[in-house]
Amino acid sequence: MNIKKRCNEVGCRELIERRETYCEKHKGVVDKRYNDYRNKYDREYISFYRSPSWRKKRKEALRRDNWICKDCEQAGLYQIAEEVHHIIEVKDDWKKRLDIDNLVSLCKLCHNKRHNR
Repeated sequence: MNIKKRCNEVGCRELIERRETYCEKHKGVVDKRYNDYRNKYDREYISFYRSPSWRKKRKEALRRDNWICKDCEQAGLYQIAEEVHHIIEVKDDWKKRLDIDNLVSLCKLCHNKRHNR
């Protein structure tokens, strides 16, 4: 059985796959609003995620976790990790942004769950 849910955009009644967040119509619009906000108000944060040091540390964390989502693995599932999550967020402790022990590999769905998206 293929379970569907509604798009998360307020007022949208489009049915989408359970693992998705927004329908095709709203996916780009919501991403743009979110990124516009971050780019406007938090330039240091954005430049960090574009830096070579972050890209290197991100790849190191993914290799350490064998490209497996750690939340899914705890549930007995094996999902490819596409994201690297800061356990203590960068905004809360800037000094831990490149600490390998503060990073965990997650799939997109689990990463979004951790951020309540």
